[in-house]
Amino acid sequence: MVDVDTGLAKIFRVRERYRLRLEVSFTNVLIRTNFAPPATNISDPSTFGVLQSVLPQGSGGNRTGQAALRLDF
Repeated sequence: MVDVDTGLAKIFRVRERYRLRLEVSFTNVLIRTNFAPPATNISDPSTFGVLQSVLPQGSGGNRTGQAALRLDF
């Protein structure tokens, strides 16, 4: 499994007491398909050992991103 995540944040001073924080993060930046473990049911030889699905989002699945904006005072 290959999973590369990244994030970036920047703080802007608005006034002496106020700060604005912008943050962006992405998961699975390389857009690489990570497959779930193969089927282990021996009673069905047609699917035994076959990769049938991909991992769900957050576990190395699809690329996702999120952005946040925060005001500290």
